[in-house]
Amino acid sequence: MRVYGGQFLGLATMNFRLRTYIVFILFLSFGNGLSAQAGYPVYWVSFTDKDHTPYSLDSPGEFLSQRAIDRRLKQGIDFGESDLPVDPAYLDSLSFLGASIINVSNWFNGAMIEVPDPALIEVITAAEFVLDTPLMIRPGFTYSMKKSASSKLELCSEGDSYPYGTSHNQIAMLDGDALHESGYRGEGMLIAILDAGFLNADSISSLQHVWQSANILAWRDFVKDGVDIFDAHNHGTQVFSIIGGIEENLLYGTAPEAEFVLVRTEDAISEYLIEEYNWVCGAEFADSIGADIINSSLGYALFEDASQDHSYEDMDGATAPISIAAGIAASKGMVVVTSAGNEGGNSWRYITAPADADNILAVGATDPSGIITGFSSRGPSADGRVKPDLCAQGYQTVSQHSGGSFTTCAGTSCSSPVIAGMLACLWQSMPGAGREELLSQVRRKSSRFITPDAEYGYGIPNFVETFALMHESVPDETSGGLAVSLFPNPADDEIFFNLSGLGKETHVTVNIIDMSGRLYYQANFPTLEDRDVLKISDLTFLSSGPYLMRITSGSGTLTQTFFKK
Repeated sequence: MRVYGGQFLGLATMNFRLRTYIVFILFLSFGNGLSAQAGYPVYWVSFTDKDHTPYSLDSPGEFLSQRAIDRRLKQGIDFGESDLPVDPAYLDSLSFLGASIINVSNWFNGAMIEVPDPALIEVITAAEFVLDTPLMIRPGFTYSMKKSASSKLELCSEGDSYPYGTSHNQIAMLDGDALHESGYRGEGMLIAILDAGFLNADSISSLQHVWQSANILAWRDFVKDGVDIFDAHNHGTQVFSIIGGIEENLLYGTAPEAEFVLVRTEDAISEYLIEEYNWVCGAEFADSIGADIINSSLGYALFEDASQDHSYEDMDGATAPISIAAGIAASKGMVVVTSAGNEGGNSWRYITAPADADNILAVGATDPSGIITGFSSRGPSADGRVKPDLCAQGYQTVSQHSGGSFTTCAGTSCSSPVIAGMLACLWQSMPGAGREELLSQVRRKSSRFITPDAEYGYGIPNFVETFALMHESVPDETSGGLAVSLFPNPADDEIFFNLSGLGKETHVTVNIIDMSGRLYYQANFPTLEDRDVLKISDLTFLSSGPYLMRITSGSGTLTQTFFKK
């Protein structure tokens, strides 16, 4: 993998106190990291079946949280065999043979095992419950053989002259500040962050409110069992701060009131296929506890072992293990948001896995003016789908470093959490929406929806316009055939509404109320047979935010949502 965030530059150094919190961590009965990785070769073992698993789809509460079950039910998603835990007897048999179980995947029906003796592979392959010859996903090593983390993080040379700034632009570019002002800041949404570690994320100043509100529901390390993820790596900390951080006049996250799950899947000082399988297990963990959104500022293409390398032809959403898993995660009702990659200026050039997955959002990086950066990975996917899906500011993006300083970062690692947080706010405003509707409407209201390309994809989304589109009313049994179209929506100082189905009505009554029911405007409008378009010419009395326009005539009543800029 590459952890996609690059250059970090200090804006201000803040003092902070280390505080201690008691957090209850959710432990599930499957997928646990059962053994520390001691340096022996690691293999992936696929099982033949789940015929004898003691679990049943009739009792999903035995292996999924109620929150995960509710998310499925809300979106009409059935439980399937991939949800069932693997057969525990198969894991016991591997342990009896001498293998150490590291992580387990229900979706892939298999396990990662550490093997001290290569002769065991032939014995394991012969077991009747093993599907194929185990695949080596990480060779044996000593820690002195590993590369340094610093060389791995030098991904682009952008961003080293930005002196100072706040996070306003990275949110305002998407009209996300208007959602925040209207009270949508991610409350009630659960975001899982899959990353390389969260060094000091439990102590830096901008994230203190998250801990004080008990909005960290769980954390988990799939890289090295028993290692505290808050000592592991800085990258996830900065990503987390872009979504959840608050520091007055410096940083305001895209979804600072959301709940979070922190998951370490990436070993930042080595590069092997094992990390994709760690991600598979991490995504399953996020699913099992009911996450709504996954943010993954990670990407994979080339490895230290060239035999594990992907080719561009593999970027088809159906080849790389991590991309297959991202597609499964989407099928479970989660929105997967991932960095497109920082390879635009390199020989690889294209997106990296899992950005190629179908039904997810791969995010490219722009500068603060909305121009695509040179480092942002290009599409399309190998099978010709539009990639990246969206873009957001990924250059001079404000975050907080694990050391406490406020920094700007450059990389699609930085643009992905900007989008993930704003999606949480949008979904909060429309809790009845499903994943497919949410993504479809966001793309529809992005800057290049009509003419997507391989640099911007569908472009920069506008979350105010998406909000208005998703809250658009349609005629129902109470409307008596009355239909309405409001434009422009979002509105500035005036708004038009096109009425149909009125027949020979002599007037309509228009009320404007806020989301709590407070009345701001009321007027009667005469209608003429040759004029169905009416106008309210001065909306300066309204502050920014969402409102309801309630239109009543003799034919019925219809309520339509609009957004005031």
